[in-house]
Amino acid sequence: WLVEVADTFSRRQEILPAGEVIQVGVRRVPSGTAARMLGAGVAQPQGYSPSNDLWVAMIQSEAVPVTPVAARLVPNTAGWVLPKAVYDQLAENGTVSFDRLLAAIASEQITVAYPNPYSSSTALNLLYTLYWRAAGHQQSGGQLTTAELQTPQVNSVFDQFQAQVLITTATTLDLQELFLRDQSNLQAFPLEYQNYFALRQVPGFENTEFVPFGLPHNNPLVGFGWNTPQQQAALERFAAFAQSPDMQALATQQGFVETDYLKAGEFPPIPQGDVLLATQSNWKLRKDGGRTVYMSLVIDTSGSMEGERIQAVQDGLRIAAGQINPGNYVSIITFDDTPVRRLPLDPFDQRQHQRFLATVDRLRADGATAMYDGVMVGLADLMEKKAADPTGRFYLLL
Repeated sequence: WLVEVADTFSRRQEILPAGEVIQVGVRRVPSGTAARMLGAGVAQPQGYSPSNDLWVAMIQSEAVPVTPVAARLVPNTAGWVLPKAVYDQLAENGTVSFDRLLAAIASEQITVAYPNPYSSSTALNLLYTLYWRAAGHQQSGGQLTTAELQTPQVNSVFDQFQAQVLITTATTLDLQELFLRDQSNLQAFPLEYQNYFALRQVPGFENTEFVPFGLPHNNPLVGFGWNTPQQQAALERFAAFAQSPDMQALATQQGFVETDYLKAGEFPPIPQGDVLLATQSNWKLRKDGGRTVYMSLVIDTSGSMEGERIQAVQDGLRIAAGQINPGNYVSIITFDDTPVRRLPLDPFDQRQHQRFLATVDRLRADGATAMYDGVMVGLADLMEKKAADPTGRFYLLL
């Protein structure tokens, strides 16, 4: 959450006993997206409440002037969701530990998926915890360092784990849908306990189990050095309101509870922010396991996309261009009345990067919507590459 004590976003009036009124606007933004906005200096809210403390450490390492307000607004826990049949197969003395689950994944007993650690708090927690344990710190409780991320020991553990990952999705919602569709293929995915609490009511999730891991998701609240004294005071009053008995009781009803895992208190330490940034970078470089990625971007440029829609697509593609690893293959296909190959499926070197951006700049919206034709053109290009490179990773983004 990004919090503004101002006339911005949808507002809630909190009327205090003395008659004082505080105007508070809350904007719901993924924790990682908000951290990137803050680190890049493109947003200056009065408050920030990510799911866990990892993002706070990260923005502090990027010289964002953070002022702590509340260490925990509500409790939450990260964990793996497993079908009960899979859980029972792995259970030892009636329970499945995180270590036991990791061993089963590494030994190819279970296939898993997880969301993008650049945006998902649960995925970042998973990635950091995996590296921290691979470096041997679960016994000593020591800090993970950037140097350890380059060691064969750590990278070997990650590569074994990643070999059993079916897909990395943009959001946890995508994983929930995939899990419901085929639990024989996708057998585990990470989720916060509060979401799991709600999903237990959904058909298909009632017969699942939860295996906790990593740091607590304390939902901390911080302010910033650019706040005025009045804004900082209002933010503190807002935190007091969120921590009031009535609001905490409401949170408990919705699944924000103190699990046994949280009560045990045996967590990895909060690392330095630069370690987390290096963790994300290492993941990005190694996540494909040495296999080449081929991606066809199939883009709607029909008349319905005119104006803000096509501009939003262009903005997103420009940002995405900075996240594509050199050597991967990327193409652009557009469709209106007919599909058109705008950028061939070639390696993403400096020249292809420039051609990619130029193609994005030239996108215009007009005509009908030949979506299926566009998809078939994109698939045909990918199938041609797959014939030459059967071990590659192939994606079509519509």
